[in-house]
Amino acid sequence: MKNILNPENLTNEDLKKWLLNVHEKYYIELKKASELPNAFWESYSSFCNTSGGWIILGVEERNPQNEISGVANPQKTLTSLWDQLSNTNKVSYKNIDNQDVNTYIIDGKTVIIIYVKEAAENMKPVFVNGKLENSWIRTGDGDRKVNRDELSALIRNAQPGQDNLPADNFTMEDLDLDSLITFKERVSKRFPKKKYIEMGQLDFLTEIGACYKDRKTGEMKIRRGTLLFLGKCNSIKELFPHYHLDYFNHRGNNPRWSDRVSDDEPSDYEMNLYNFYNIVYEKIRILFQESFMLDSGQLRMPVSGFDETIREGLVNCLAHADYVQGYPSIKIEVYDGWFCFINPGKMLVSPEQFFLGGDSRPRNEIIMKMFRLLGASERQGFGGPLIYKTAVQNEFRGPEIITDINHTELKVWNIDLADSYPDLSMDEKSILRHIMKNGMAQSVNMVKNALGITEYRARKAIEVLEERHLVRKVGNGPSTKYIVEIESVELLTQLQMAMEILKKQVT
Repeated sequence: MKNILNPENLTNEDLKKWLLNVHEKYYIELKKASELPNAFWESYSSFCNTSGGWIILGVEERNPQNEISGVANPQKTLTSLWDQLSNTNKVSYKNIDNQDVNTYIIDGKTVIIIYVKEAAENMKPVFVNGKLENSWIRTGDGDRKVNRDELSALIRNAQPGQDNLPADNFTMEDLDLDSLITFKERVSKRFPKKKYIEMGQLDFLTEIGACYKDRKTGEMKIRRGTLLFLGKCNSIKELFPHYHLDYFNHRGNNPRWSDRVSDDEPSDYEMNLYNFYNIVYEKIRILFQESFMLDSGQLRMPVSGFDETIREGLVNCLAHADYVQGYPSIKIEVYDGWFCFINPGKMLVSPEQFFLGGDSRPRNEIIMKMFRLLGASERQGFGGPLIYKTAVQNEFRGPEIITDINHTELKVWNIDLADSYPDLSMDEKSILRHIMKNGMAQSVNMVKNALGITEYRARKAIEVLEERHLVRKVGNGPSTKYIVEIESVELLTQLQMAMEILKKQVT
């Protein structure tokens, strides 16, 4: 999240109007403050530990409009802020710089706006008063002290790669031999010069780093990620009691599901990550291999690159999951026109950085390495740009990511934005497509003339789109026009520009 509240971006009149009408939300906190309030540090901690945000001192939330009460002693407030930020007994990590603090005079009253960046994962949790338990996170429009599980999750996020640790008291007997044999065969075909196929199972695992010899005891140990990837399901659940994998096919408006793959249902295979990936990936490929697009000559053409999108989504879901965490479980869901990948644990890069690429921070290094050996994730850090590029090339609705301390959810569509709202009428879909593709605000007359429909039909359809928050009115009277209004559009526009730079890296 960028700091957009600075003097270069807002006039005092604009800022006053905004302050009178803004409400507390996930990234905005309003505080009455004659000086620096004690509750400031709870919000500071929560923004550091969550997604960043703005703390506004000197504004009280009221209805119908807020009250700009001002900070009575702004100099003392700022001095206290900088003094306490430098005191590690007060706050564990200083995450505010000079450019993040701005003072404004509104109608003679001082308002201080402080931008708190999200802290790097290796600096979390950011806590106050010298106690780790005094860590806060942002939920909804308020601050909440973390519970024990959330605190543990923050600590794990700060130290990724824990699947590298030994699975103590587990042996080769806990691995599924069929999984290991087929995995070794596939890796051997990709790297024939390594002569993996000639090695014994233990030697192969040692060679690829999935097992190692303890230098002190001489004991051979398998890594936690190896157990997750190739283990017997019961053995996996001994070490990871909350381990659970699910795949659901909801296509055809099925009220439940038409197909399911799960570790808690009978199967011919041990439901480790390797087998789950193979089974689910093949099922999804079969579902969309008949999907086609029509080119300008009305020839049936396969959808470009979507196979890679599904593969990347599935690999990211499995490789970045926090398997220690109890909820939610791994869940892959297929619907008409879209796919959803859910895993426990926060993504360790921001959604913006994921789509821009080049910064890979896998939670599970061993699991990611196993997928790379299979050729399922060859270019670390560029899965996000590939997913976004596929959407742009095929004019699909853009991918969306939601991530927080508990879970990460990736949605990808193989239909365009208009079709992703199936209850829209033909006129409404046509107008939405026209406004999006045109790239400029459109008036009713422009829409009417471009689509060859009556003014009445154009106005009625635009009214519906406006009610659904899919388009937004700009201007008034004769100059009234409409633009697309979707939360992710600003981000996706930025990413589309960035993609021009990244295309050469992902082709």
